[in-house]
Amino acid sequence: MQDVAESVGIANLPDEVAIALAGDVEYRLWEIIEESIKFMRHSRRTRLKVDDVDHALKARNLEPLWGFASTSHLPFKKTVTPTGIVYSVEDDEIDLNKLIKGDMPSVPRDISFTAHWLAIEGVQPLIKENPSPAELAKLVPRTSQQTASGSASQNNPSAVPGTNTSTSTTVTPLVKHVLSRELQLYFTRLTDALARGAQEIRDAALGSVRSDPGLHQLVPYLVSWGGEQIASHLDDLGALERALDLFHAMLENPTLFIEPYLHQLTPPVLTCLLTSSLPAAPPNTYPIPLTIRTSSASLLHLLLDRHSTAYPSLRPRVTKTLLRGLGGDNRGLGGRWGAARGLSGIVGKEGGNKAVREWVGSGLKTIGELMEREEESEEGERAEAVREILTVLKASLLPSDDDTSPMDQTPPADVTELHERYGPLFGDAILERWDRGGKEIFESVPGAVKGEADEEQQQAAAEGAGAGDAMEE
Repeated sequence: MQDVAESVGIANLPDEVAIALAGDVEYRLWEIIEESIKFMRHSRRTRLKVDDVDHALKARNLEPLWGFASTSHLPFKKTVTPTGIVYSVEDDEIDLNKLIKGDMPSVPRDISFTAHWLAIEGVQPLIKENPSPAELAKLVPRTSQQTASGSASQNNPSAVPGTNTSTSTTVTPLVKHVLSRELQLYFTRLTDALARGAQEIRDAALGSVRSDPGLHQLVPYLVSWGGEQIASHLDDLGALERALDLFHAMLENPTLFIEPYLHQLTPPVLTCLLTSSLPAAPPNTYPIPLTIRTSSASLLHLLLDRHSTAYPSLRPRVTKTLLRGLGGDNRGLGGRWGAARGLSGIVGKEGGNKAVREWVGSGLKTIGELMEREEESEEGERAEAVREILTVLKASLLPSDDDTSPMDQTPPADVTELHERYGPLFGDAILERWDRGGKEIFESVPGAVKGEADEEQQQAAAEGAGAGDAMEE
């Protein structure tokens, strides 16, 4: 007690006072020990822990002991002093010379915060912050069949390690996407109405898709159904039209979040636009291949207008695909018309598009030679393709600021020069449309006598389309 009194600044504590305080302290300690033993017994243990002492102090409305835990190992050192025996915690000795000469620890990194998407509409994006598919596969719980297979292999020492003794294995998915009974019935009725219903029933079904606010869980299923219809019914123009109408209705619904499914939605639309295997429609029937390609181009332009800002690489990638469809071999006149129609909506923006204009203009003669060798599936198809390609060139031109007078008529260019620069097919078409944009194409598009544009030109044209779009925005 005298040592404690000296530590708090009380010197020369009388022996009578120290003896009285020691008796009181001993009594209080016995109270705490007995209370701690009660907590130990209620915990069904025979060993007293620091937690029991803390609970006893809290029960007595006293402050618990800080800095001690049940797992802490505190070796006490016995020291004999003139006033008696004192127990103290032994501290580790540190050699300052070794500490100074040793390597300094690395500076810890500053605390920073980063936001990322954990999941979007139930789909987890593959980014470095989220677990990879391999890590997720390790978290899949083992099924009862797998457990039974493991126990059977343990009971059978002759079994080869790594082989599965069960006949079938069921993998339990980590995340289940469960549709309600109502949504399942709605999806069945909707697809039946679109596939086999009358025109009035199809219109009612599409109207429901356009306006119903509770269809967000059906978006991946509707996109998958439409893609399957296009992939397996390229010879059925009616099925293609119904799938495209479904995509249009989904995009017109303001409550549906389509962005996570653009990688599934864009390829079917490009297939309808660029494929050369669309069948010819019988006379006096609807739809015709031109209708399918026009609807696909309109849907593609709607996708780009709405989502190219959030996905900057979407417009250049689509532009590159359309350029391949326009200048590639064995594309068919219908596929080239579709590629040109898709490009006309991309490059026909404010300020034109120099990269696409140079790519198409440099390969115009070669494209014309390819088109002359391809057969028409219907009358006038080649002329329509030529007109659409010239529309792309006209749309890619910069708007003129010159107010030309109607009296200022530039005479048409020589036919030989037009054929040399653009080929016979496009040269005659430019001459025929001289007063309707042909003169501007002749003055702005130099043409080329070399072959088809290579991959680097396609890449430059695609990047130019993306840059032009960014400038307009």
